[in-house]
Amino acid sequence: MSKDRIYSIHRKQMLDTLMLCLSDSAVLTAGLFFGNIILYLCFQTPVSIRYSMLIIPVWCAGVIIARAVPGWGLGAVEELRRIQLLLIVIFALAGVAYLFSRERVLPSRIVYTASYLFSACFMPLARVGIKKILLRLGWWGCPAVIYGSADTVRTVIGTLRQNPAIGYYPAGVFTADCAPGEEMEGVPVLGGLHEHTATASVAIAPVAETEHRTLSETFDHTFAGYQRVILLPDIKEDIFLSVFPRNFGSLVGLEISSNLFNPLARILKRTADLVLVLITAPIWLPLLALIALLILLAERQNPFFLQHRIGKKTRPFRPVKFRTMVKNAEAALEKALAGDEALRLEWEQNCKLRKDPRITRIGKILRRTSLDELPQLLNVLKGQMSLVGPRPLPAYHHKQLAEAARAPRNRVRPGITGLWQVSGRSEAGNAGMEKWDTYYVRNWSIWLDIVIMARTASAVVKGEGAY
Repeated sequence: MSKDRIYSIHRKQMLDTLMLCLSDSAVLTAGLFFGNIILYLCFQTPVSIRYSMLIIPVWCAGVIIARAVPGWGLGAVEELRRIQLLLIVIFALAGVAYLFSRERVLPSRIVYTASYLFSACFMPLARVGIKKILLRLGWWGCPAVIYGSADTVRTVIGTLRQNPAIGYYPAGVFTADCAPGEEMEGVPVLGGLHEHTATASVAIAPVAETEHRTLSETFDHTFAGYQRVILLPDIKEDIFLSVFPRNFGSLVGLEISSNLFNPLARILKRTADLVLVLITAPIWLPLLALIALLILLAERQNPFFLQHRIGKKTRPFRPVKFRTMVKNAEAALEKALAGDEALRLEWEQNCKLRKDPRITRIGKILRRTSLDELPQLLNVLKGQMSLVGPRPLPAYHHKQLAEAARAPRNRVRPGITGLWQVSGRSEAGNAGMEKWDTYYVRNWSIWLDIVIMARTASAVVKGEGAY
């Protein structure tokens, strides 16, 4: 790679690292002030973060060592995992230092607890905002070249463009399917599979494309000039989120864990559900009562609606939702479907209608904001549902799914929100449900749940795909 190119990439890497460190430091500082203000309100202790500010340089060193900055190539779930684990370590060390310090005030434990919670919530959000700014300015990420067949190249280019926050943008293609000088998906073809370039620091290549020579020979020649090489295994399905390499002497394997088969993981998920629902009860309980009263006054009918759904182990249960449909809704649906062929086809395909004749005026608002799902928090408390999980389906809809999709769903509690909903929500249809709900069951982690809930909040605010 040319010296100018190396300098350009390193400069961008340093810039992105600096911006993320500044963002993290701002959140940590705000968190420390937040904790000290709480301490002042409780014990009238003067606000001072003089010694606590030592956390910031320790944090910056930690994120660099943990490769959480700039974090190019990390997905949202992995980045969140690294940030949260590092926060726990940093604040635990701060707590130990506090215990052994000579000048300590007992209530300052409040500072560390409040500061940690503040940082854990707002640091990932601040990073999302900083990355969006850097992307708009063209300052985020590094160039990547893609090796492989035309189909592989198109798939990788599409994935990188759909996920710009990953930080790899397509800069060139090496393939035997097109001549140099041509373009694939707007990306220039630079040469054949044996060639390389000095214009990128990352190479992405299928393992199959290295089989014509030994892997070591390929690395020593074709990939020798790249700072990082990502090998794609011959897996065509989008089914795994976390795959970890494991070395067994001369053998290299890929470890894939199914976390929900671990009893401790299931206990953790259930505990997290209960804690979140109970601590937010002062917010959602009054809101639930207010909406119920509005429906009762506006529609003169029972504000709550119960319908049988298929739950864990195919056991039926009745989730509670706010009523959003008119009386005699099924008759209204049959009449509408009988008079509109396009409407009938849409219903048969998705079991949903974009312009549903059954929805009331207040029901449209509740569905658009997803507030119709709010009473299902009661089902979470009863242990029938989880905050995050596959969509609970009526029996007729459940039977429409392929058996391969039904089996994973039956192993877990259905959720108020889920990966399917934040991957297009109603627009994803049955095919999206079969893909994303089973993907979620295979790849569950507490970090994935947090990412899904954050994306749910964003989708609700924007009204994406909801009807």
